[in-house]
Formats: sequence, structure tokens, C-alpha cells
Amino acid sequence: MSMIAPNQVYHLVDGVLDEGLAFVAKYVEERIKHPILITDHDGRLHYPEVTDHSANLDDMFVSLPSHLRGRDFYYQPDLSYLYYRIRYNDSSAYVIACHIPVEQISQALSVMIDTKLAIKCYFSKLHKDSDRFERELADYLFTNNNASIRDIVKLSENRLEMDRSYFVTLVEAESWSDQTDLQMIRSYFHEYLNQHKFTAVPISWNNSIAMIVPVCINREQLDEALNWPAMIKYKGLLEERFGLSLSQGIGRVYPLADLRKSFYEARVALTLPKLLGRKHFVQKFSQLGLYYPIFSQDLQDIKAFCLQTLGKIIEYDEKSDGELLLTLRKLLDSSVNMKSTADSLFIHVNTLYYRVNKIEELLEIDFNNMDSRVNLFIAVKVWDTLTINGLV
Repeated sequence: MSMIAPNQVYHLVDGVLDEGLAFVAKYVEERIKHPILITDHDGRLHYPEVTDHSANLDDMFVSLPSHLRGRDFYYQPDLSYLYYRIRYNDSSAYVIACHIPVEQISQALSVMIDTKLAIKCYFSKLHKDSDRFERELADYLFTNNNASIRDIVKLSENRLEMDRSYFVTLVEAESWSDQTDLQMIRSYFHEYLNQHKFTAVPISWNNSIAMIVPVCINREQLDEALNWPAMIKYKGLLEERFGLSLSQGIGRVYPLADLRKSFYEARVALTLPKLLGRKHFVQKFSQLGLYYPIFSQDLQDIKAFCLQTLGKIIEYDEKSDGELLLTLRKLLDSSVNMKSTADSLFIHVNTLYYRVNKIEELLEIDFNNMDSRVNLFIAVKVWDTLTINGLV
């Protein structure tokens, strides 16, 4: 057990707060005569600092062994790495001594323990304000609360600026496994964008990762100013690294005061293609085709369009616990194949014909008319997009 004097503890704390992690890292390296690494809970390297923007993304992360979970230290025999966990708030940092012989474990661990308070102070200070800022920003976007973006900006330590323009991009996986670490994926995504000079602000909510990305002031030059191939290339890297299939929606650029508009558009760009049967895509809101002018309207006007087209069967379903909207959705998705639609609904085809007649009666349309089908198809997809995103 370390017998470090209290004044040395305070010296290490002062040093790390004034000079950063290099101060305590050199303290350890000088005493154990071996290099060390210091990472956050995702394995993101904080020491030594990687400053080369051309560095391989994996070089910026350390793969933390699964045996480390629940332990304060762990020795990895095949690498001769000694891991020491330092808990802070609801997270952990790791000091990793490299190439430590078995007979030096006790001495190396003793020195690493000396740095516990200093490293805890460093990471606590680093994440305290950042965590609160990202939490409030996530609430602001995903719950549409009454918070002020100006108040949130005050917590950002200049990560957001009121006089800049931004766009929001949202990423989701087609499916998540129990082993999927959303925070790790977010960390990789964030570092990739940093490498390509996108100083994005990352937030996560349930199974979604959002990035708020600043752009040049001239919005008309957005496509020229942003390296879209580099922006999108990350998707393949993350999919390969984590064994996922990802989809991405991208909103348009707005001043920070209108950030929610870009977020709304990113949600639409992520949701609508899935409803149209697409997977594994990157979709800009501005390239949604005929749906672009529809979703560019005021939300109340979009709802009015849906209700004007579908309102009577929605009302009928609510009053009678019916399934007319579901039936219409399945029928249109099957290109009006009566048999496959009946099979998918587990009903007799005669029951389906009855429901179609009821839909025609309520909406006063002829289902054989192609214009009616197209209008209904669009209205259903728009209504479902709004519903999925909690906008109706």
C-alpha cells in the first residue's frame, strides 16, 4: 500500500489541474520506468494526447478488457498490462501501465494509487459541466421542453455560439444487441468528426445519437463548405468496428436559435425512409423528393393535410376500436394485393373487402382511382412519420 504523504497528494492535484494529465503521467512513469496510458470510461485516450488528425481512429482508443468490469485493477498477462480503475461521479477513468512484469505489479499499483485523487479531480472537473450541458441539450431537443437555448449555451463553454449556424444529424442502428455500447459508438463518431474538422457536439437519447455540427455563416455554400464524403464515410467505419447496420438523417442548416427545426428535419429524414422500406441509408431532409415540400410546411398545416385526407377513418378507429388505418397502410404497402394484405392481417379476404368498402364510404373515394391511392399513400406515410416522432 502506498505511503504517499498528504502534501504530495495535494502537489499531484495542483499539478494535474494546472498542467493536465501529463503531470501525473510523468510522475508514474518516472517511478515505474514504464510508459502509461490514461483513458476515460470509453477507452478514449487522454494521455498521451493524440494530436495528429491523420491518425487512425483506433489509435485514439484502448480496448478495455471485459475482465476489468467490477474490478478496481486487473493484470492482462498476454500484454503485461496493468489496469487501475479510478471511479468518479457515475463513471470511471483508467490508468494503464504497459509492459509490467509480474514481479513489479505490486510496486506499480502502489504508484498508480498515489494518483487517484488527482486523476479523479481532473475527470470530475472535465465532465461536470459537460455532462450537464449535454443532458440539458438532449432534453431541449428530444422532449421539446420550454427551456431556452440561450441558457443552455451558457453551459456550453463556447461549444455552441448564438451567432453561428448549425445542422443536426441523427444516427440509429437497425437493431441493437445487449452488448452494444451506445456511449462508445458516440465517442468514436465524435472523434471521427473531430479528425475531419467537424467540431460537433454529441448527445444521445435512448437508441439515438445526435450530432450538432457547426457550419460556415453562408448557408448557400453549405455543400461546398462541408466535405460530405468524409462526413458520411464514418458510417462504414462504425459499422465495421461495432458490427452494426446504421442509418442517418440530416437536417438543414439554421441559426442556433432555430436548432429545433434542423432536429425535426433530421428526425423526418431518419424516419420516413424506414417507413418506405429502406435500410442502411444516409438521407438529407432536402432530398426527400415530393415529401420535402410537405414536411417543409408548418406543422399545423401538415397535420391538417393528414386529417383532411385520413381524419374520418382515424376518428372511426378511435370510436369503434377499429383497424381501418392499419388495413389501409398494409394494403398500400402491398401495392393493393388483397390476398397478401389479408394474410398479413390474419383476416379472411372477404373481411378485407368489407374494410375497403368502409374506407371508400368514409372518405368518399374510389379506391380503384390511382390519384386516390397516391394521395392516401402519401398521407399515411406523413401521418406515421409524425406519430412515430410524437408530433401528433
